Amino acid sequence: MAQMGATASSLTQLPDNCYDPYMKYVCSTAFPRVIPVAGEANVFKVWFSCLSTCQNAVTQCSEFFTAFDKKSLIPQCDAVVPESATYSPPGIAYGPDGSCNQVQALGGSGNRGIGNLTASCPAPFVSDPMTGPGGKTANEKYCMHGCCLPCPAQYHLYRKGYLETGFKITNGIRALSMVLGFLLMMTYLCLDDKRSHPSALILFFSIGIFLFSVVIIFPLVNTRAMQCVDEINPSTQANSLKCAIQGAMLIFASVATCAWCTALIMNLHFHTVWNSAWFAKKYWLLHFLCWGFATGVTAVVLAKGEVKWEYATLCLVSQDKASQLFFYPLAIMIFPAFLVHCATFIHIARISVMSSEDSETQSRSTLSAGAAAVISHRRHVMMAIRIQWRAALMAICAIVSVMLYWLFYFIQLKKINPSELASHIAKFVGCIKVGNAHDYCADELSPYLPPFGMMIAAESVVSSIGTVIFIVFFKPALVREWGDKFASIGYWIRGGGKRRKDQDQFFVI
Repeated sequence: MAQMGATASSLTQLPDNCYDPYMKYVCSTAFPRVIPVAGEANVFKVWFSCLSTCQNAVTQCSEFFTAFDKKSLIPQCDAVVPESATYSPPGIAYGPDGSCNQVQALGGSGNRGIGNLTASCPAPFVSDPMTGPGGKTANEKYCMHGCCLPCPAQYHLYRKGYLETGFKITNGIRALSMVLGFLLMMTYLCLDDKRSHPSALILFFSIGIFLFSVVIIFPLVNTRAMQCVDEINPSTQANSLKCAIQGAMLIFASVATCAWCTALIMNLHFHTVWNSAWFAKKYWLLHFLCWGFATGVTAVVLAKGEVKWEYATLCLVSQDKASQLFFYPLAIMIFPAFLVHCATFIHIARISVMSSEDSETQSRSTLSAGAAAVISHRRHVMMAIRIQWRAALMAICAIVSVMLYWLFYFIQLKKINPSELASHIAKFVGCIKVGNAHDYCADELSPYLPPFGMMIAAESVVSSIGTVIFIVFFKPALVREWGDKFASIGYWIRGGGKRRKDQDQFFVI
């Protein structure tokens, strides 16, 4: 085997699916079985490797050896057994099952270390600088056998420029959401009648939306610097302060937005169904719960060191811990709020049907006290819908966005995990090695990756929340209110306030 280029160290670097079949082939060939011939002294039969063992090694390992330019290690099952020329008769063929040297599986697994089986790496792969911990590899997840997939790794597994262009579009969508979210936040912060209950709930919700969108500033300045700390390694909170800050902001804003969305839903339910303004005097409790819960979740994620870049252009919770540390806390709020929202609208629908069945032309004087109370409640419900339908629609948009992104995260995004893709990437390298174009090989790999369109759609949904919420709440009256606000400010800047004060003093005198 040494004549073909195999060494003990290189054989230990085989991937899992190749290691056992190839080692069975090597052992059964290098150490033939010697069997005494019955009834004849000092006469022995020598059994070499089985044809089925050789063929299994070819099936499991040929793509790997081709990918890393080691075709000489692929067994030639139609030739004679290597090293058999020293026996008589010389040049022995592989034997059929039952009359050959069959060995048992060795067990264990491949990838027992990182070797350097390649002298050169095909594009887009780059050579492993071997500067990682202990000098083994730059990154155990993205490097194998002397070659590394450059960061951002996922960009190189799709057609050239696809993800880069797609995420530039989603970055633009989130940037627009940032601007519109800022306008909505300032509207409810600056206009006098927007800071009282229940508009104050929308104010705090819009603050969460703005914080959720404003993190796009980080990748807009330098996208790759946000994703990667060097040519190979992705950003984490441990190696990139920017990733830690941006990730913490995104986690905090996501949880806070969902918390205030839940508060909006509960307020709508209390006001519509129970005719209660319980939240009006409980803002101290809402601040403690909403901002406090968001702070707690963010602190736990940071304490566990789980903020890192793995997808799109922003750092978030690692895929391995995303459910426990991020999505489950969101689910604690979102799913009960969704059920309450459904109950609210069932109540609204029931009241609407009852209202259409009754004659509104009857005089209240002819009704009993109970009937009058029922009609009064119906009118209250319809008035609540006219006043708060925007808040209801906003809550629905937020819930749908979170649920769709969560489903995508669970069902599709795990496919880009390096451990899931290891065997498929070897085929991708082999495809490129034989001279195929990058886009052709990316198409061959695409069944094992999240669909490009679905990936961009999922990112677009969460990136557009600010824009959707702004559209829901925009109305011409806001423009007139801002006009009055600016006119008032201009009046005070021109000294109108002082003149009014002097006039008041004159009349007082």
